[in-house]
Amino acid sequence: MKAETSTTTNPQSEFLKQHGLANFDCPICENKGYIWWRDPETYWDIHSKECECMEQRRAIRRMSGSGLADAVSRYSFNNYQTNDAETKSIKQKAKQFVSHGKCFLICGQSGSGKTHICTAICNELIKTGYGCKYFIWRKDAAELKSMVNSGEDFQKALNKLYNVPVLYIDDFLKGTISDADINIAGLIIDGRYRNPNGKTVISTELPINIIVEKDEALGGRIIEMSKGYILQAPSINWRTK
Repeated sequence: MKAETSTTTNPQSEFLKQHGLANFDCPICENKGYIWWRDPETYWDIHSKECECMEQRRAIRRMSGSGLADAVSRYSFNNYQTNDAETKSIKQKAKQFVSHGKCFLICGQSGSGKTHICTAICNELIKTGYGCKYFIWRKDAAELKSMVNSGEDFQKALNKLYNVPVLYIDDFLKGTISDADINIAGLIIDGRYRNPNGKTVISTELPINIIVEKDEALGGRIIEMSKGYILQAPSINWRTK
């Protein structure tokens, strides 16, 4: 079933551009987003349906909006190196999490592949329709701390983190950890815990027992959320290999 062509500007094509859905070339609908056809019996009646490319277009938009647009082109399950039983297990668990988990926590030194496996998870979730937010701890937590006394704006920022379908926190609690950091971390994790359908992906250089030592309630909530998906990255820096 081939889409009808037109030399005039198509409103749907303009819609795709306006909503950030245009970065995909589809020969089926010729980038209109919909397929039109005439009723074979009456001929004059025109029917339409959304083209299958629209879901792919939305996935691209979600990816761009997540802050991971550049990373997802580099980090996938396909190019995650599984050189031993440890990395094979990490990849297997990550794939399982996409379908079944609530919180994925991977701990390990810088350069050990944490960002790669977490981005691969988010990539798969985005493809299946999840919206995703990339939260860089040092940068974004600092911004949140600066908003604490702003009342409504602070709560709005937290609500976005609570309600986004997938929240990826990269380098969780990296750097000097203050009481303000623990407070922000506790608020975010508690909000994610209370989101029944939300998924949370966390990478950190801290072992889970150290997080528990820093704050037992925070660490305990993460352990409860991440049951079956608390992993230790290999003790290797792939960037120096």
